[in-house]
Amino acid sequence: MPTKKKTAKRKKAVNPALRQLEQLRKTAKMLRVKLERETRARKIEARIKSEAQKARAVLASQIAALREQGRKLATDLKSALGDASKRDAARQQAIAKISELRAEYTKKSAQLRSELSRTTAELARKSEELRKLAGESAHRAVEIIRGQEHHAAPEAGASPEPHKEAPPVETAGGRYEKEPDEEQ
Repeated sequence: MPTKKKTAKRKKAVNPALRQLEQLRKTAKMLRVKLERETRARKIEARIKSEAQKARAVLASQIAALREQGRKLATDLKSALGDASKRDAARQQAIAKISELRAEYTKKSAQLRSELSRTTAELARKSEELRKLAGESAHRAVEIIRGQEHHAAPEAGASPEPHKEAPPVETAGGRYEKEPDEEQ
């Protein structure tokens, strides 16, 4: 066996180039594996970078759309608030106008009521005067007619039956009317 040991040493000693070649192969294999890993990592990084850029672009467009929508909502809100304040001002004006019209209506209706009351009282007074005047006029007419009949009766002279006058008939209006005999 000692001979084998020597042979083994000899091979190692004899072939340092082989040993160096083996080391170079190991180093090349390690470098190849390392290079493949780096290549894969760079590909993954490049893919991640491109996906990140795409996501950033999508996110930027969404942010821009949201900003635009926010601006639009803000203008809508401002216009709605403006409209609400305009409506509130119009409502306040309408309330003021209604209260003004109510006051005017109350004043005018009070005036019209007093005028109506005054006119009604005046009409009642004039109606009473007219009723009295009509009554007096009817009495005078009856007296005039009676006076003419008395004067006419003695002139006719020989009337076998004296003409009797019926008393005047009072109507609902307070006027006296002649009976059918007296009208002729």
